[in-house]
Amino acid sequence: MSQVKTGTEEYERHKQAEIEHYKEIFAGEPVPGEPLFQPVPPVWKEIEGRAAKLVRDTAGHDCLDYLGSLLKRPGRENRMLSLGSGPGGIELSLAEVIPGSNIVCVDFNSALLDLGAKQAKEHSLAVTFEQGDLNTIELPKAAFDIVFCHASLHHVIELEHLMAQIRGALRPGGQLVVLDVITRSGYLMWPETKPVVEAIFRTLPPGLRLNHTAYPHRKVDETVWEADTSQSGMECIRSEDILPLLRKTFSEKYYAPYFSLSRRFFDTMYGPNYRMSSPLHMAIVNWIWELDCHYIAAGELKPETFFGVYLAG
Repeated sequence: MSQVKTGTEEYERHKQAEIEHYKEIFAGEPVPGEPLFQPVPPVWKEIEGRAAKLVRDTAGHDCLDYLGSLLKRPGRENRMLSLGSGPGGIELSLAEVIPGSNIVCVDFNSALLDLGAKQAKEHSLAVTFEQGDLNTIELPKAAFDIVFCHASLHHVIELEHLMAQIRGALRPGGQLVVLDVITRSGYLMWPETKPVVEAIFRTLPPGLRLNHTAYPHRKVDETVWEADTSQSGMECIRSEDILPLLRKTFSEKYYAPYFSLSRRFFDTMYGPNYRMSSPLHMAIVNWIWELDCHYIAAGELKPETFFGVYLAG
């Protein structure tokens, strides 16, 4: 468990590092007509698309469509709260295609909230943006039919507090929808995963081992880069505790695990190395993906990401 405590100078340093990191990611003017999503390499979009099929196989919808189905339920207000929304790319996309959506986005990064609020105003979308710290937030009781946490819980220290608040904020029949990272805390690999990832990585040519994010300049790694991200910021600060606490606090309706290996090869660190037009690169992508699915299905490796739906009752 993280030793960082809210209300301390150390917490404020971690929080500020988080704010600056995401301000940098979303720096610059948004491209007109483009949704406010974090930029990712094409191979990551491909892998996320494959993961979405796994979610559909479990829940009947991918994450976005599942939220849409909840927002269209008859006989309910279907008010949705998104926690740790950033600029609200998903939420704005939902409001654009589902008339009458009533969505509240909460994040502690005011710069990102301003981006979302500006786009909501420009397109007359019923999405509101409020600043709040998920570690200390007090949510109104029985106020929402849907609570959505998209890649936000792994930035939270006070998970027990937040989950109790979510439980209280859900109306009868309400649902908590989560898509999140569940690596070892600090974005470290699980012990059984690390030797598999390293063995695969050593087989790759230098061009696919070029690190785009960890150093001032791109550099070829001999081993997969790994460092405890929780030491300086909020990234994966208690990620390994998320799933056990969800299952302790809520009743699980759907659970779709994935990415036992893929994050380590295809995200923003090494993902830009893969050319979608290259048959060789795509053969490697397909090979790693099939290994990923096999190891999770066989229970030999733990997932690093999951989609889940949870009920308060």
